[in-house]
This record gives sequence, C-alpha cells and structure tokens, in this order.
Amino acid sequence: MGEIERLVPSGVIEQWVFHLRRQRSRAQDALWLLDQGFTIHDGRDGVPTADVSERWRREQATVIDEVNHLLELYDRINLRSSEFVAAERKAGRRSTDAQRLQTEPTI
Repeated sequence: MGEIERLVPSGVIEQWVFHLRRQRSRAQDALWLLDQGFTIHDGRDGVPTADVSERWRREQATVIDEVNHLLELYDRINLRSSEFVAAERKAGRRSTDAQRLQTEPTI
C-alpha cells in the first residue's frame, strides 16, 4: 500500500509542538520533585497503599525521551525545508535588494 500524503496546516503543527513542549516540561518538573524527595503513592480512600515513585519516574523519563525525539524530528524537517527554501532563492529570482545593488553604481 502506498503512502498517503496529507497536508496539515502549519498552525496545527505549531500547536502540537507547543503541547509536546508543555508535556516535556511537566515531566521534567515531576522528576525534579521526585529528586527533591517527594513520593507518589497509590491508595484508596485517601490512604496510601504502595509507593509508585520509581514507576512514575520511569514513565516520566520515557515521556521526556519520546518528546525529545519528536522535537528533534520536527527541527530536522523544518531545518531541511528552510535550507531548501534558501537554496531555491539563490537559484531562482533575486530579491529586490540584490537587484538594486547590482544596478546602482559603486562609489
């Protein structure tokens, strides 16, 4: 089966990236709290039954790693496209400033 190409508006992509960064920040905050000695407990009716701090730490570390991977991918795609646009500008039309500099006499 072939790959389906879909166009997603850039505003939607930017919103996703914003939420990914927010999720990573929350996970980093949770790890910081655990490093400061806070604990997380499962419980029932307000009574803690089991310390789940290590499981929570692993989950938050996984969130951070996955979000970092997605943001690296996002940056690579954007940098590649910006390099492509810059290369195309050099090969294509010149900007008005470049045309003006070529037509103006030098002193």
